[in-house]
Amino acid sequence: MIQLNENDYKYVIQDFSNYYIGARFSYKELAENDNTPGRFKDALYRVFYKETDQNMTIGEHLLQLDDSSMCYLAFSQLRIRIKVTALIQKADKKGNLKETYETKDYSLDDFLKEKENWEDPQQYLIQEISFKKRHLMMMHV
Repeated sequence: MIQLNENDYKYVIQDFSNYYIGARFSYKELAENDNTPGRFKDALYRVFYKETDQNMTIGEHLLQLDDSSMCYLAFSQLRIRIKVTALIQKADKKGNLKETYETKDYSLDDFLKEKENWEDPQQYLIQEISFKKRHLMMMHV
């Protein structure tokens, strides 16, 4: 089990062409954050608030996401990437098992396929979602 502090993975960061949003944000906190892009806030109000609880975190929502929902359509229009860290056991050269953390970056469809194979979701931490600014500008809400 991964131990976290209150504000770990609660951020909105942008660089030249991307947005990175921490997956521990609830949708309500994200809508109230000053750094959240206005167009994404519009999507929150029009799409996400209709289908989800405002206090649900992005990570929790992604674990329950159904590919027939409007939220899935919104995320797929953004072409989000999902960063996930897993606690795995690897054998070293001597054959001893050692717990290590491994981080992977998934597309939305790959993530939905992969989460079906997770034996214990408690060993996985959804860190962030990211998407390109250009995809946000092309998003239809």
